[in-house]
Amino acid sequence: MPCHRCLHPMCGKWEQMPGDALLPGDVISIGRPTSDTAAAGGDKVVPADCLLLAGSCIAEEAVLTGESTPQWKSNIGDQLLSDASARQRLSWKEHKHHILFGGTKILQHTGDKNARIRTPDGGCLAVVLRTGFETAQGRLMRTILFSTDRVTANNAEAGLFIAFLLLFALSAAYYVLVNGLQDPNRSRFKLILNCIMIVTSVVPPELPMELSLAVNASLLALAQKRVFCTEPFRIPFAGKVEVCCFDKTGTLTSDHLLLEGLVGDPEPRPPLPPASGTRGVADDAAAGAKKGGKRKERERRVTFRDEPEELGPDGDGAASKGLDEDELADPALVKDPRRFGPRATLVLAACHSLVQVAVGEGGAASGGIGSGASAATEVVGDPLEKAALESVGWTFAGGSGGADISLSPDKRVRATLLHRFHFSSHLKRMSAMLRVEDDTPGLSGPSPYTYGDTGAIAAAGGNTAPQHVVVAKGAPEVLKGLLAFVPANYDSEYKRYAAEGARVIALAHKALPVELDAATLRSMPREAVESGLNFVGFAVFQCPLKPESEPALSALAASSHQLVMITGDAPLTACYAAARVHIVTRPVLVLGHVEEDKGHAGGGTQGAKEAGTEDDSAFCWTSPDESIRVPFSRYWDDMLRVAFEYDLAVSGDALAHATAVGVASQLIPLCQVFARVSPDQKELVVNTLRAQGAITLMCGDGTNDVGGLKAAHVGVALLSSSESTKKGSKKGTGKKGDKDDKALAGSGDKATPATSPGGKRTAGQELLARARAANQPITPRMESMARMLDKMESSAKTGVDGDMPMLKPGDASMASPFTAKATSVLPCTDIIKQGRCTLVTTVQMFKILGLTCLSTAYSLSVLYLQGVKLSDTQATVTGMLSAAQFLFISQAKPLDSLSPVRPHPNIFNCYFFGSLLGQFGVHLALLMYFYRLALGSMPEGERLSSEAEFKPNLVNTVCYLVQAMVQMMTFAVNYAGHPFNTSIIENRNLYNSLRISAGFIFLVAAELIPELNSSFGMVPIPQHIKVRLVGLSFGAFLLTWHLERILRALFPAPVPPPKGYQCYVADMRRLGLTERAEDKKKM
Repeated sequence: MPCHRCLHPMCGKWEQMPGDALLPGDVISIGRPTSDTAAAGGDKVVPADCLLLAGSCIAEEAVLTGESTPQWKSNIGDQLLSDASARQRLSWKEHKHHILFGGTKILQHTGDKNARIRTPDGGCLAVVLRTGFETAQGRLMRTILFSTDRVTANNAEAGLFIAFLLLFALSAAYYVLVNGLQDPNRSRFKLILNCIMIVTSVVPPELPMELSLAVNASLLALAQKRVFCTEPFRIPFAGKVEVCCFDKTGTLTSDHLLLEGLVGDPEPRPPLPPASGTRGVADDAAAGAKKGGKRKERERRVTFRDEPEELGPDGDGAASKGLDEDELADPALVKDPRRFGPRATLVLAACHSLVQVAVGEGGAASGGIGSGASAATEVVGDPLEKAALESVGWTFAGGSGGADISLSPDKRVRATLLHRFHFSSHLKRMSAMLRVEDDTPGLSGPSPYTYGDTGAIAAAGGNTAPQHVVVAKGAPEVLKGLLAFVPANYDSEYKRYAAEGARVIALAHKALPVELDAATLRSMPREAVESGLNFVGFAVFQCPLKPESEPALSALAASSHQLVMITGDAPLTACYAAARVHIVTRPVLVLGHVEEDKGHAGGGTQGAKEAGTEDDSAFCWTSPDESIRVPFSRYWDDMLRVAFEYDLAVSGDALAHATAVGVASQLIPLCQVFARVSPDQKELVVNTLRAQGAITLMCGDGTNDVGGLKAAHVGVALLSSSESTKKGSKKGTGKKGDKDDKALAGSGDKATPATSPGGKRTAGQELLARARAANQPITPRMESMARMLDKMESSAKTGVDGDMPMLKPGDASMASPFTAKATSVLPCTDIIKQGRCTLVTTVQMFKILGLTCLSTAYSLSVLYLQGVKLSDTQATVTGMLSAAQFLFISQAKPLDSLSPVRPHPNIFNCYFFGSLLGQFGVHLALLMYFYRLALGSMPEGERLSSEAEFKPNLVNTVCYLVQAMVQMMTFAVNYAGHPFNTSIIENRNLYNSLRISAGFIFLVAAELIPELNSSFGMVPIPQHIKVRLVGLSFGAFLLTWHLERILRALFPAPVPPPKGYQCYVADMRRLGLTERAEDKKKM
């Protein structure tokens, strides 16, 4: 844990205490660092999980959630205003908006001067709940450190293969030992030494090195594609992947949202006339060259496309011509924000948790309105809320230091926040109480933002005093139970857009009595505030699919991979996105709670029932349009029948129920989409798939994916560019960067060194400052070093090459073995391609080493006893060619496309051992035949004993040539090539080395240069042996080549089915589902 200091009251006196000395129950004062602490140590990091008792904070929780959006933290006192809430137990999930988590950073804070215990430094009062590894950050670190074992080259497969070769080595050594003991004159010491040499030569000591060659070559190839791996020996696992799991938001889809329009608005404004398409006041407010870019951003109209459509500079875009094509095709969808009803506009503009924070370290400590005009500020928060605010053209100013105020484009409507009920993932809604002041000229009666257009017309008098209203938004099924009146087409409207992949948010509004003051409003319980609401429409947001997602997943589906989506998004939205990327290919059923559509009637905050306490009848399988409903049953046969007919999606609640009743291990392999799941459930899904024997890949981009990334065999983290980097690239920061590079950290004593944002010195400036303080001369070499340090520091903050960030807290790459420096899932295909190439190379290396070792065992045993030996030159040349070919075979490159044919996942299969033993039989027969042929053609006096020194003779010469040919054909025949990697001709280095080997063998066999043969210790070969040597060697090559291809065809690698239910063939036959599938194919 970080050892940061905080104030702690001891003996009635506040004292500084290090963070690692805190204990649960300690009361502390914590907040954003002051200028002194910022200069000394930088940012304030929360030292433990703390419950906020007084004050409010804005905290950045990227280290835990991976989301860069700051979170508003209010004190628990707001939650205890109602008696029902006061009796609740503290829940880490439900009350997380009151908890500061250890390791997070405080951006802003506001102390409570009226608190019972006042803090001396104006910080927030908090009580310590958990410390050390019991905190949220500590549990995350445990997951990173201990969830899975590291993979090395010393695996069980290599050990078993060595044991297999050891049997042949021991057999050969035993053969030599038995025959040697029969000779009483033979030295027993040399005999034992020869047996040991056989064992050590047959069992290849270079096996780990050869495997490392293939893995390191793949490691370099992936690095060139901006994919980095911390566990290199997981690369072959990528070639075995059967199930590919993907997160949705930020991985398959973009992480920015677009407001498509409003549906069900009871008071839409009429289309603008063609002549008046301008946003007059908005244009006036945005006038000026400096703000031109911001004005264009605010005038963007969001369409049903991947990118928003931008109005012309004079507002005479498509919207000014009335309804566009999409609105004519779908009249229910109002796409122009200028046509939204006033109450719906107010909900979109003021019902949010956005905050205004100071940008950079030099900003004010609190980002309120009164923070000072000189401080640069930025509105941060939920991307959905930012998209809504920007689309309606309103502006926001506020933070923890002052009131939150939303202003209309003409600045005449002012909505001030009185009290906010934060969004809860459990309640799935949020609300806010506002004071609305409308200074619109000519307004008679109440503002339409408080009572609506109809209410303004019907009201008598000129009451333009500030009005109090409630604005609320949330999941449609939840807000339905809080409405005073539910439209007849409520369900059909939002489900239609949700089924098309949109994110639908219900909007509601209610006017409060004028006589209530602000204090009374703040004391109202949430149940009373969020009851009797008026429905004002559905906001339809779109999260565009990344253009690379569909081609990448299409390639994975076509290459025999099962695809799964694991997301925290809504089930209908997830199913639509899954259908667009080939995860869902049949009609889909969603397993959810039957009461989900009814919402929380009465607006109660009671929690859902404990998982496992409800009957199976509380859950059902439902189609997106609700035309099909199938009751859920925990029995295996019933689940398999449903999976046979439909693609399946499961919500987080249903998955929790299945886990509680013990059927999650049966349900998870049958499903394609997991929606509304927590990070723990993501890890559960991946672990269950692993337990079923599937090799899994998980791809995600946030810390909430860490559990799944660590649990998968192949975890791929996407390292996306930060929001600031994106904005900088749009604003043309490249020019600024060029100027910064030209500005030296210190150009001698004449140049004035520039400082980094916030007035701090850079690393290069510090280097030059220390040199000047020591009265050292500033040399050009020192200036060059300072520039290099500044460039490295700049790259660490903004990204390598200026387009991608370096690793930062909250990135999923903290725990993932693979990190892709990309924003799309295309690197997953590159990893699998390289994994298949590495796996094939590894398998063929096992086979080549096996054949070489078996031939060595025969040569060192049988042939050695017969006096067959190699000269030093022959052994050196053979070893050099073999080493070069092993090196070149490891440099094979994958093909550009993935093949539906899969490589064998391991070496223990009929194909591998059939090929290994078959080729060895051919090689052995060839070697034995030519040994006997040469022995019969050689005079008796030239024979050598096993103890004699090497002397050139016909047997040695012929056996050497045969062994060289066997080595060459072993590499040529067993090179895999297509469809996994480049062919042997495309692998130019290996191809040329084999050509050199063939040319050398032909040269010495034909005796074209007699002096060369003599230098190698070779004698002339009779003509009839030459002819047979060439013919039979070519015949052996053809035989082994065809044997290898025939065995590949007879024993292909198993192909996993595209759907999980297809793995259970025996159960399908028992239930008669196989026959039904065949009948469907015939029809």
